[in-house]
Amino acid sequence: MNCGDLKMGQVLRCEACGFELQVVKECGDVSCSTDACCTGNVTCCGEPMKLKQ
Repeated sequence: MNCGDLKMGQVLRCEACGFELQVVKECGDVSCSTDACCTGNVTCCGEPMKLKQ
């Protein structure tokens, strides 16, 4: 998942180490999708982080 797909309150979790990130502000800006933060997946331990279930 990249930051443009995330909604406020969602939590990303690294399956390898358990590190978690919670979304406290959504991108919501059209220009954000062209910035470096929104290209590719959010990663940790070399793997894409997944939504915590």
